[in-house]
Amino acid sequence: MRQVSAVVTCGDTVHGRFGPVEMPSPWWNDAAPVVAWLSGLLGVPVVVLRLIDVEGGARMRDGHVTYHAEALEQPPHPSTPALQAETGSPEAGMREGLAAAGVPAPSDEEPLRASWATREGLRAALDWALAVTGPSEIRQVKTWNLAGLFHLPGGDAWLKTTPPFAAREPSVIAALAQADPTLVPKVLGADPDRGWMLLEHIPGEDCWQAGPDLVAKTVRRFARAQQTVGAPAARPWTVGPREAIGERGLPAAVPGSPPPGLVDRRSMIAATGRLPRVPGSAELLAEVPALEEELAACGIPYTLVHGDFHPGNWRAVPGGPAVVLDFADAHFGHPAADGLRLQEWTGDAEAWVGAWSLPGADPRRALEVAAPLAALGRAVRYQEFLDGIEPSERRYHAGDPEEALVDAVRALRRLRRA
Repeated sequence: MRQVSAVVTCGDTVHGRFGPVEMPSPWWNDAAPVVAWLSGLLGVPVVVLRLIDVEGGARMRDGHVTYHAEALEQPPHPSTPALQAETGSPEAGMREGLAAAGVPAPSDEEPLRASWATREGLRAALDWALAVTGPSEIRQVKTWNLAGLFHLPGGDAWLKTTPPFAAREPSVIAALAQADPTLVPKVLGADPDRGWMLLEHIPGEDCWQAGPDLVAKTVRRFARAQQTVGAPAARPWTVGPREAIGERGLPAAVPGSPPPGLVDRRSMIAATGRLPRVPGSAELLAEVPALEEELAACGIPYTLVHGDFHPGNWRAVPGGPAVVLDFADAHFGHPAADGLRLQEWTGDAEAWVGAWSLPGADPRRALEVAAPLAALGRAVRYQEFLDGIEPSERRYHAGDPEEALVDAVRALRRLRRA
């Protein structure tokens, strides 16, 4: 159960603290019911800027959650004007007014705050989206340190905002669309430097309960598209064990080049320096070069990896093909990471094995060898989240790097016992 309180501002005016009230959804990043409550209460459109605090709750859900929200128009109800302070400065008065209402710092004092978690940054993103779509209602759906998601029904579009450490999704979508335009959403507009992307609405529903047939078809389509990324059209994917090993034991580059904005995850060693340590992590890190050689020898090419490949990130109409979404964790690496993520959610990786049964390849062995490396990759990614977000939002991911490292150590020991 999630109880919610909110401190509401509009420009330089603090309208007070409201709540707590119980929400129908337990998830902290589910802004839609919070927005509906506050907008109805104040009589004007309201958006959630950021999470301030959580009492109780864990793993992104439940507890008493306090948000900072911004009214997009001045409410007609009585409000508490921002104090002018002794200097007469509205900025200083706003600081005092927010502190009195329970917001500890103004938005311009936290360098790691997401741009859409500030009223100026969010208004800029919404204005940009409306300039592309034309007039529309704005419905905030989710917001947290990894993304903001807004539906603009008048423009039949969705605005997504992402942080600097996210992959440049428009480039990823464009690379996959060259192979299969029906596999990915249509991009209506993008400002990659500011992490803004406008996507055409996709009919249907999220595929959390996808059946085996839809899973198999989607995995095959996605694998076919992956097998074209970075590869000259004239060369089929027949990378054998010998040519898959580059200098110093690292996997050789796939012919061509990856899409711009993708982090290169073919070797994990350089990215592990900031990770915490858990029992067995020294053993794990010592084994990484050998594991990378073993994985490359399985004969599957390195390519664009989704990073969070499961049916919840697909959308389809009943009986129709799925559209794959959410490429914020995409990188250039080994596609077995996607197979393992799929297996985690569906309990089965047979569709992935079939899709990657290329000449000279051993996809089953690739899944086994990749298991500790994929868990290590998750630890690295979670640490990037913690390093790139403001302190009050780190509770979303606290302990995640350690948990992923424990998984990696266990996977390594299972592999070496096999």
